[in-house]
Amino acid sequence: MYSLTIVSAAILASSYFSSVVGLVPPSAGVPAGSAGSIIEPPAQLPVTSGDVIPFTYVNSNWCNEGYTPITVYLSESEPAPGTLNGTGGFPEGTYTTFFGQFLIPNYGLKPLPGSVIVPETLTIPTIAHLDVGSKIFLSVVETALAGACPPGSGVPAEYRFTTTDLIVAA
Repeated sequence: MYSLTIVSAAILASSYFSSVVGLVPPSAGVPAGSAGSIIEPPAQLPVTSGDVIPFTYVNSNWCNEGYTPITVYLSESEPAPGTLNGTGGFPEGTYTTFFGQFLIPNYGLKPLPGSVIVPETLTIPTIAHLDVGSKIFLSVVETALAGACPPGSGVPAEYRFTTTDLIVAA
């Protein structure tokens, strides 16, 4: 029974991770699909300029670090695997809004002094120039710090991202 539970959990995790966009750097040899999940806003949430939307991100913390850095963007086109640059960001011109860099404390740790915690809401910028019904994309880049995966290995930082779409409303 114990083995069946472990196998079932592995299958569920595998199917979950296969539904998440991931990446970069491509040379890192890391399988795609290990970024965390955008819980809120839900996919295809209708939004207009100035809307304050809920934001909840559950990180995967694939390297089991005490703190996980994330970066949040909004774009008018869906980011593709391979889009991130060498520092884990989307290149200028590929996104419309940079919401910021935040630090998620893991394992019940307190936020580090001077760090910016993940906001509970995000404000949609001016999107009046977009057609009603078109999509915009909220993306979160999760970072494993250099030397963290495996610890002390000298491996460079690794980056993975996930995206959800929002619908421009009237």
